[in-house]
Amino acid sequence: MAKLIKRTWTSRGPTGHRVRKVAHGYTLQVPCRPCPHRDTKTGKILHPNGVRQVRVVNSAWSREDAEKALASYLLGVEQEQAKASALTTFGEGIEQYLKAKARKRSLAFDKLYLNQFKEEFGAGTPLIDITAARISTWKADKLSAVCPRTGKPYAAASINRPLAALRHLLQLAHEEWGVLSAVPKIRLEKEPQGRIRWLEPDEEVRLLAACAKSRNPELTKIVTVALESGLRKGELLGLTWDRVDLSRGVIRLEQTKSGKRREVPMRQVVYDTLASLPGPREGQVFQTRSIRTAFENAVVDAKLEDFRLHDTRHHFASWFVMRGGNLQALKEILGHASLTMTQRYAHLSPDHLRSEVAKTERLANSRAVSTKSAQSVVDAVAAREGAAATI
Repeated sequence: MAKLIKRTWTSRGPTGHRVRKVAHGYTLQVPCRPCPHRDTKTGKILHPNGVRQVRVVNSAWSREDAEKALASYLLGVEQEQAKASALTTFGEGIEQYLKAKARKRSLAFDKLYLNQFKEEFGAGTPLIDITAARISTWKADKLSAVCPRTGKPYAAASINRPLAALRHLLQLAHEEWGVLSAVPKIRLEKEPQGRIRWLEPDEEVRLLAACAKSRNPELTKIVTVALESGLRKGELLGLTWDRVDLSRGVIRLEQTKSGKRREVPMRQVVYDTLASLPGPREGQVFQTRSIRTAFENAVVDAKLEDFRLHDTRHHFASWFVMRGGNLQALKEILGHASLTMTQRYAHLSPDHLRSEVAKTERLANSRAVSTKSAQSVVDAVAAREGAAATI
């Protein structure tokens, strides 16, 4: 961010009296590569975030001179960035992005998303030519198109995920690589609130009965733990015995979606299910690596509509709240990064709005007074209308 600055100070003149001096200049932050060198005084690494500050002050400048100097400097920076971005193609930008994000868990999806734009814009297109207008045209085409796989219009999420990956790439090109002077504005589509599906008691009984008939001997136990713990599929199927603490009655999770460790207390049914598994208690708790087909067959056999394996997590959270559980505690159990994600279940709480309505409820005598007042108004209006009719 660039801004003009003004310095004012006093010094002693040749006769010893104080003289006020004024100097104008400018300050701004420009992207640069992170510098491994350390400050000789503080020992801190210089430019750790890939940003350095440029500060120029000249006692001979007026404010207008400082504005001209700043404009000239920015013009030179833009010209340098334009030359660099002209040499950096979109295909090279994608390769550099994939290297920078090599440890991202969802990198495979980012690669698919960015390849969509590579086919649209061309791998040899300079990054500077990926403008907001071209991105908006791609988005408009997607909004008016129909997905060939489903035969339906593209969902907002199907458009937003590629746009988010592209925006991140362009931000890196601006902030870290220094090849773009600005990031094109990208507007995402508004997405509907995520679905919440839980099972009624009779549906849960039917599902577990159908799982018991499955040829997969572990399906019933896996689904039972999923329904009663809220674990994600990956957390459940990847669970190892060294993370199951039967003495304390908790499941310790190390590798989670949010990257934070968490402990999930066991309900009694979860404890009994895990304790009943045969030994030796080493390695993976469940030997099944994929239960998708077996679970989908059980859902069909149980005659359930629109119920997926991930919905077992919604089932746990929904009944947790409907039975009076605390949202903050639910956030910790589910491992949500923020309470906002947990708030989607707030409307299921029996006391969610009831207590607020109770605060504004009128007392019995207040209702009686209010009713009398309303009746007196009605009587006065009727008398006025009768008098007018008589005239």
